[in-house]
Amino acid sequence: VALGAGFVDGLGAGNNTKAAIMRVGIKEMARLIDRAFPPTDASQRASIFLESCGVADVITSCYGGRNRQCAEAFVLGGGRRRVEDIE
Repeated sequence: VALGAGFVDGLGAGNNTKAAIMRVGIKEMARLIDRAFPPTDASQRASIFLESCGVADVITSCYGGRNRQCAEAFVLGGGRRRVEDIE
């Protein structure tokens, strides 16, 4: 998700596009949690999803994380720089 946000930033596609990438990524996370941790009630599922390692981490990573920054640098460099050199 953070890589997608970085590509969007590098392309200058705007905040609405970044929000769409984040929404799809967060939705995918919710589906994964439903499959990996099939609790019996919805409150347990919501608790797992809303932990700090869930939604908050995705939001933080999409706005300033290393993966987002590396993807943005890759796009701004025209794809000519190796990922290993960017990191």
